[in-house]
Amino acid sequence: MADHLVDIVNERDEVIGSDLKSRKAELGFISRASAVFLHDSEGNIVVCKRAPHKKFSPNLYDLAAVGSVCAGEAYEEAAKRELLEEVGISCDLTLLDVHYQEAVEGGVMMRHFCGIFLGRSDEEPILNDELSSWKKLSFQQLVEELLSEPDAYCPGLVNDFRCVEEKLSRHFTNGKSL
Repeated sequence: MADHLVDIVNERDEVIGSDLKSRKAELGFISRASAVFLHDSEGNIVVCKRAPHKKFSPNLYDLAAVGSVCAGEAYEEAAKRELLEEVGISCDLTLLDVHYQEAVEGGVMMRHFCGIFLGRSDEEPILNDELSSWKKLSFQQLVEELLSEPDAYCPGLVNDFRCVEEKLSRHFTNGKSL
């Protein structure tokens, strides 16, 4: 998606204005993002490697879909749009949490609220040009890789995972399905 308007929010996640996404780093405002943990019916979680040309976190593994929430858009709308754009998959999503996060990306402090969703699909991802590859990991494999190879993963994925790890653990260890 080309440069677009995003909502500017305050510390309570209330919309107070809007500006271009490209001006976020320069102005330092808080915006919104959505992220999707996507799993298949066997409980394997899809992680996607960001393309080498990406400005932030190139060549690092990230969730199946992550992206900015456009101005006037709800977290879930953005999550569904990003999932379809990035991996060509459409499915029902369940909100796990909305949390505030700060991460230094390219030497710049990026601040946003992130709506984290869980979706299920057995479709094979069809990657757009923002992603270079994908793999599936069991919940336990993801936990182990985040401990043994943290530098292979985007800081945002690590933060999102920490935020919802208990909920994901209950989901994958109880055999629940959406």
